Amino acid sequence: MKISWGVKIAATYIFFVVAVLVLVVIFMNQDVGLVTKDYYAKEIKYQEQIDKENRAKELPEQLNINLESGIVKLSFPKIFRPTEIGGTIQFYRPADKTKDFAVNITLDSTHTQSFRTTNLEKGLWKVQVDWNAKGNTYFNEKIIMTD
Repeated sequence: MKISWGVKIAATYIFFVVAVLVLVVIFMNQDVGLVTKDYYAKEIKYQEQIDKENRAKELPEQLNINLESGIVKLSFPKIFRPTEIGGTIQFYRPADKTKDFAVNITLDSTHTQSFRTTNLEKGLWKVQVDWNAKGNTYFNEKIIMTD
C-alpha cells in the first residue's frame, strides 16, 4: 500500500502539534521557584545592601569565611568586641530554596563562629552574613562548595 504525499504532510503536521502540546503540558507543570518571594521589596532595598558591602570592605580587618575539613569558620574583625557584634548568617542554596536556613551570630571569645558541613547537602552554598557592630551595619557573602 502506497501512502500519498498529502497524507504524509498531514501526519507530519499532526505529529508536530501533538509534540508541541506534550512539551507545553510538561513545561507548565514544572516548579519555577523565585529566588525569594518578596523579590520586588528586596530590589528596592538593594542600595542599602550595596552600602553595607562597601562599609564592610572599608574595615581595616575583614570578615573571613573559610571552609576547611568539613567546618565553615567565620572569623569576625577583632576591632570589635564579640559582644558588640550581632546579626544573622544565612546559608542559601541556589539549587533548592527549601534547604535555606539562617542562624543568629553568637561569637566565642576568639571572634569566631563555626558550623559543621555534615548537615549541609553537598554542592554549592552561599554564606551571607548580615551583621552589625557599634551602630553600623555590614554585609559579607562567600560561595562555598561542600563535599
